[in-house]
Amino acid sequence: MTQRLNAAMLSYTQVAVRIATTLLYTPILVGSLGQEGYGLFSIVGALAAYFYMIDFGMNDGVMRFFVRHENTPNERRSFLKQMLGFYAGLGVLVVGATFAIHGLAPLLFGASLTAPQVALLQDMILAVGAGAAVMVAFNPLGALLSAMERFVFLRSLEIFTALASTLLTVVLLWQGFGALMVVMVMSGALVFQVIARLLYIVLYLKIPVGWAWPGWSRLKPVALYAAPIFVSILVEQIYWKLDNLIIGAVLGAAPVALYAIGTTFNKHLMSFGTAISRIMAPEIIRQADSDADAPALNRLLIRISRLQALFLLLVISGLALFGARFIDLWLGPDYGLAYTILLVVLIPYTLELIGNARNILLQVRNLYWHRSLMILAIACLNIPLTIVLLNLWGVVGAAVSTGIGLLLGYTAVAILLQLKLGLDMGHYFRELARGLVLVLALCVPVGLALNHWMIGGWTGLFLCIALYTPLYAGLMLVLGMNPYERGLVRRVLTKLVPGLAARWT
Repeated sequence: MTQRLNAAMLSYTQVAVRIATTLLYTPILVGSLGQEGYGLFSIVGALAAYFYMIDFGMNDGVMRFFVRHENTPNERRSFLKQMLGFYAGLGVLVVGATFAIHGLAPLLFGASLTAPQVALLQDMILAVGAGAAVMVAFNPLGALLSAMERFVFLRSLEIFTALASTLLTVVLLWQGFGALMVVMVMSGALVFQVIARLLYIVLYLKIPVGWAWPGWSRLKPVALYAAPIFVSILVEQIYWKLDNLIIGAVLGAAPVALYAIGTTFNKHLMSFGTAISRIMAPEIIRQADSDADAPALNRLLIRISRLQALFLLLVISGLALFGARFIDLWLGPDYGLAYTILLVVLIPYTLELIGNARNILLQVRNLYWHRSLMILAIACLNIPLTIVLLNLWGVVGAAVSTGIGLLLGYTAVAILLQLKLGLDMGHYFRELARGLVLVLALCVPVGLALNHWMIGGWTGLFLCIALYTPLYAGLMLVLGMNPYERGLVRRVLTKLVPGLAARWT
């Protein structure tokens, strides 16, 4: 439990670091690249997400094998070699996909981008593809470390890499380098993480690393476990990345920048939402594999979802209350439309993230295909709806389409849990809302008043946040949390402030 608690603290530290670097780094990036340059950068980011998909969602299946064989190290080491051999082949596929997209770029974007922009985009595709190929090829190393619950090392490495790569990028931007350099640094950071994980496993954990080709009997259970996960990853890319490509092809690079800014916080919100579920993933797998009954699984999901909600509700309520003021100060009035996009997309996405631990449960109980097919059908309907609404309302229409799809998918999965696993979703939602809705009902009016009456500028925004955050935290501690959650807060504060336990009342 101590390892998980330390990892949770580091995970939220990592989220805080990402948010802080985003706040400081994005204006520099937008200012250096310009709106169109930032739009190209966002298009490449969307394409990179599809390169990472070439692991076909198998990494979760690999992690599950490692967890199930934690007491048979020889079996686990043999499996690691076989998966590294198989993933090396996937890395080659990434290289092939990179050159294919490089060649197709003029056909896909030639109508909305100038010839120099297309040429730059092609160079950026090659750079991002190189980093993606290395990352995919060594994905089993990350799965092994997660299964062994080496979260402190993983989170520390990610925090260091994020800070170092951001600092290096800023220095190079000031030296006059452009978008291609930014992508090259990002790819270099991925390669650095791979090397660090490899050295940690070989030198510290003393686990030998090699390459072998797995037989179908070894690969089949992982592939079957991964197939619906891959479909879900595809759906996520339709929601979060395909819009950028459609907007770029229809409207050009500059509108992509607006949409990208509006959805830029989704990755940070996702970091908040997955910090707990990623740490608890091995425990969820153990309980599900041990045939725990429906009430026990319901209690586990409620416990994890409430912990996620405590953080997510603070973030999304703060963005809703102070987001317009923040974006105007952060990037200027030209990006005001991004606030509307932010709200339309992130409010339904918050609901999905609060309950995302259920996805692990569905995977282990072999029900993930049901979820995957349902949300795939919704996402496919979302594509023509996006094009229609994009022509009606511009980039806001694309956001509305995504928000509708997220809500429909969330509702469909709740029904699936009720019907197939026997979970009492009414009880789940009542327990999830217990205390939390009351605190929000008390906090939001105060936040609206602060936003209306507070002075302008960064000083006013910081004062709003400085007053709203402790109000939210204090009311949650007194009215929103249950005894288990207060106990976790006590343990965290005691670790941060030694001797606090003796004074805790």
